[in-house]
Formats: sequence, C-alpha cells, structure tokens
Amino acid sequence: MSPLRRPLLPLAATVALGASLAAQCPSYTPYVPPPEFGGPRPTGASTPSPAAPQPAQPSSPSTGAPAAPRPTGGPVTGGPARPVSPRGPVGGARPGITGPRGFPISFERGATSKDRLQVDWMHPVPPKGDAGERTRVAGPLPLDAALDLLWEGDDGRPLLVLRECTSCEGTDAALLSRSLKNDKTMLLTKWFRTVRLPAHITERGHPFHMVFRGYRTFDKGWPHFFLLADKGSRPVVFDGNQTQSKLWKGMYGVLEQRYGKNPERAVKKWLSLLDRYDALDARRAQLREELLEERAEKGPSSSRAKKLSKKLAELEADKAKVTAAEQKVRDLGLLKSAAAK
Repeated sequence: MSPLRRPLLPLAATVALGASLAAQCPSYTPYVPPPEFGGPRPTGASTPSPAAPQPAQPSSPSTGAPAAPRPTGGPVTGGPARPVSPRGPVGGARPGITGPRGFPISFERGATSKDRLQVDWMHPVPPKGDAGERTRVAGPLPLDAALDLLWEGDDGRPLLVLRECTSCEGTDAALLSRSLKNDKTMLLTKWFRTVRLPAHITERGHPFHMVFRGYRTFDKGWPHFFLLADKGSRPVVFDGNQTQSKLWKGMYGVLEQRYGKNPERAVKKWLSLLDRYDALDARRAQLREELLEERAEKGPSSSRAKKLSKKLAELEADKAKVTAAEQKVRDLGLLKSAAAK
C-alpha cells in the first residue's frame, strides 16, 4: 500500500503516540492538533467583533476562557466596584431624602421607637403562704384560678399566653418572624397582657399546668401560645410557625372583641408616628453634635450656639406633640369583659 494511502490514526491515538515518542526521545516535539480538530484553544485577549467592538477581556488562569465582566455600580478606581444596594447606601439614611421640616429620614429605628418595639412580658408566680414561701400545692391550680393569677390586678386587657420550650427559652422566636420586620406585631402586643410561662409547665405538678392542660381543644397537642379575649372565650391558638398575616388576623379578631376602636387603623397610625420619632431623634442627635462643636470652638454664648439651642428646644416641642398624638392612638377604649358584666 502506498504511504500516501495509509489510513489515518484516530486523533486520540495520534496524541498518545506523540507522548510516547516524546518520552523516548527528549528532542522530539509532540504533535498538537489545531483547535478545529479538538486541540486547546489559544489564551489571551479576544479579537473584538467589527460589528460590535468590545474591550479585550483577560483570560481566566484556570480555564483560559474570558473572565467574567466586573460588576458595575461606581467609577473605576483600580479596584472592584461596589455593587449598588437596592435599598441605597448601607448603614445610614439615603442622601437627599428628608422628612417633615427637612429632617433626614433614617432607615434604622431611633431610640424612642426601639423603646416601643419591645414585648412587655410578665412572668406570673404561684401563690405564696402566710410565711412568704411558696405553698406546696397538691397538683396544679384549677384553670379558673390560674387565669385569675394571669389577669392579676386591674389589667383587663385580653391575654397573650406563651409557653417557652427548650429551643426558644428566653427568646420571642415563637411569636416573631425570623425573616420579616416585626414592628406591627410588637405594637399590637401592647393591647394585650402578654404572659410568658416557663417550659416546665408541661410537668403535671406545675401550678400553671392547667393553663394549657385545662382546655379540651388542646387535647391533640398544646399550642406554643394562644390569645384569649376573656375567661369564657375560645382560645385563638398558634404553633409558633404561623405566618404574619395569620397572626395579625387572629390578633385583630381578639382586639375587636375587647376594644371600641378599630385596631388595624390605629396600628397604621402608630407606625407612622414611629417614623416621625425616628426623624426627630436623628435630627436631635445631629443638632446636639453641632452644638457641642460650636461651644468647644466659640463658646456657649456664640450666636450660632444660641440658634442651635433654640432649634433643639423647638425639636423637643415637636416631639411632645408626637407623644400626645401617640397617646390618643394607643387608647382604643377597653371594653368590659363578658365575665365582668
């Protein structure tokens, strides 16, 4: 057979043969197939297309493919540009956005709002004997007696009763969302008497065992917490994994039984007042800082220091107006419970 008509070896066999010859003879240069026949493609900057010219991209050190384009979001300064956050600059108020009277709007709650956004938990204790020591009761208290202790005093608000478990002890995880804002939930709790019971009330001898065991509707399993309009009402139960919308619906339903005004409308107004508190607190902090600097540089009697002091006084007057509006919003008009009628 003519050498020109010999059958060609497969590509893989050709490469393997070249590697074998290179091992036997150091001066042999192995055959490298071109890219169109499966060989490696050359690295380096790609040639821009005449129709749509593009800047050359550096090759990837591991694969030789063009590197991914750098993210945009700011001017090129020699380093990677910071991505633009959908919420604006991180860690403060958005520049150029102001509230009433030019106060800067902060997207972090101020001290006044944070003081409102807490659950006021109460931790009831079992009855005490004449000597001041806890009595040893033969079993748990009856349900009516236990509820009387939870409603101890003149606080006639509906109940929110939460029992802790070993995994959420000391936290509000069963009540609050783990991924969403809880401002509305925490404000709604202000119209409840919020009671927290320890995890070991599951023990039959615990004085408050019947607070959960006493309801026949809990025979299939105890809820994590429940709402109670009054002693004769049916509990509204939650397992700790409820959605916010389901929780708010249940809270609104109980509050409407015990209050004369609409709680849904009131909580919306209250949230807007918290925003005003935030703007006032941010402005107050700014003015106080400017005042301290002015007094340090030119003394407390400078004209600018007096102007800043006047602005601070006006700010306190504005905050007093917001507080007065808040007190009206919080007063929903508590009605007498069915048991007290």
